[in-house]
Amino acid sequence: MKILLLIETLTAGGAETFVLRLANALAPQNEVAVAVLHGGQIEPQLAQGLHPQIALHRLHTPAERWWWRADRVLRGVGLDRSPLRWRQRRWLRQLVDDFRPDIVHSHLLKADRLMLEVTRGRIIGRVTTLHGDYEPYLRGQADPQMRGADRWIIRVLEEADAIVGVCRAHLQSAERLLPSIGTRLRLIYNGYERVGAAEHPSFTPPDGMFRFGMVSRGVRLKGWRRAVEAFARVRDGSSRLVLVGDGPAIAELRAEQPSDVEFVGFSARPADWIARFDVCLLPTLFPHESLPTAVIEYLASGKPVIATDVGEIRTMLTAPDGRLAGTLLTFRGEDVDVDELAAAMVDLRADPQRRAAMGQAATGAFERFQMELCVASYEKLYREVARASLSRPAPRG
Repeated sequence: MKILLLIETLTAGGAETFVLRLANALAPQNEVAVAVLHGGQIEPQLAQGLHPQIALHRLHTPAERWWWRADRVLRGVGLDRSPLRWRQRRWLRQLVDDFRPDIVHSHLLKADRLMLEVTRGRIIGRVTTLHGDYEPYLRGQADPQMRGADRWIIRVLEEADAIVGVCRAHLQSAERLLPSIGTRLRLIYNGYERVGAAEHPSFTPPDGMFRFGMVSRGVRLKGWRRAVEAFARVRDGSSRLVLVGDGPAIAELRAEQPSDVEFVGFSARPADWIARFDVCLLPTLFPHESLPTAVIEYLASGKPVIATDVGEIRTMLTAPDGRLAGTLLTFRGEDVDVDELAAAMVDLRADPQRRAAMGQAATGAFERFQMELCVASYEKLYREVARASLSRPAPRG
């Protein structure tokens, strides 16, 4: 089967890194191509991780910031016109003509919109995965905002042959927006493969330090500052906080030079660092958090987790026997309590037996995220959608 995976950027985000993992897992049995709409926003270390059989197509737009400015001016005067989107649409149409995919699988709203515009009227299966970005668009919180985002979201839900949610909240949201959506909704958890150091979760650096660690995108709402603030209250000379990621929120904290905090920067292999952690953190403040990749990575390494009780995180941390693979923090609308986080850190540091039990629960909780299950579900869906596309009715004008 010929599968085209479409994404806006290829940077350190959950949707983006999932596209890479999915492409690699699909490649042995399928002809796979990955298309990136903003070719200048590709993290080289991530791109290097693509299977050699996968074709990576990127749209290079000279002086792209000026195209962005033109878009912003047009949005400001109330026009749903975009020179940049016109260029992307033209490029993607040519790519589809050349590659002739059986399936176009898009990720994130702007890619979803282009996927519909380019494939309308063609015998191509159209799949989109919801990663949690629709809600910020509907609330006017996305940056940059899309004019008529609500209209385009409904259109994607109406016209896509299949809509995959990575958590139940996404499916519920889609049903609220379009009650007639019916059987086109599917729940498929993002898959993850244990690789490298993640296969050795018991590895401990020889210095004897107790390590709290956090991996995520370097944006404020992931809770980096809360992790640093809580660690400042529990540091005892024999503990360290290791932060793996890059971005504005991390750069701000690094400039403050907090004691016993190690800033690793971006890593294309976060599992290598997670294997060194004793306890993993994700005190996210993001109200639309869904299925954070960092938590899956923590579970894959068999590590106890302290994370905010938001989105699908409680379900993620729950093993088949009902045990929790960590401690859940109360989400207080827009924040978490630093004292609650610090107390959870102290409790787990002082109780190796509890950490060991949570690690065992983590191994069990991870089973639902095995890449083999994810790929099998998507390949089955692709086959169904490809068959259905042969009898698709003509689109509305």
